[in-house]
Amino acid sequence: MSIMPVYPLVKLLFGILFCFLGLGYLYRPSVISRLNAFLREYLFNDAYIVLDRRKWGTLSMMVGILLLYMGWTSWK
Repeated sequence: MSIMPVYPLVKLLFGILFCFLGLGYLYRPSVISRLNAFLREYLFNDAYIVLDRRKWGTLSMMVGILLLYMGWTSWK
């Protein structure tokens, strides 16, 4: 069984997405609240923003930076 390779551009795009999400959690929770109102049933919960925003923001930033690094180093 062969695993499909993930292209560096996809890693970079997801890295940027996660970094913006992390920055939103850390510095603009009102923007995340509006996004939360739209996606509440699928992905987010109000308790994440109110109680754990620093934890989720830091996690998102770490995942974003990791994906950016992986995409950048495998770019040819």
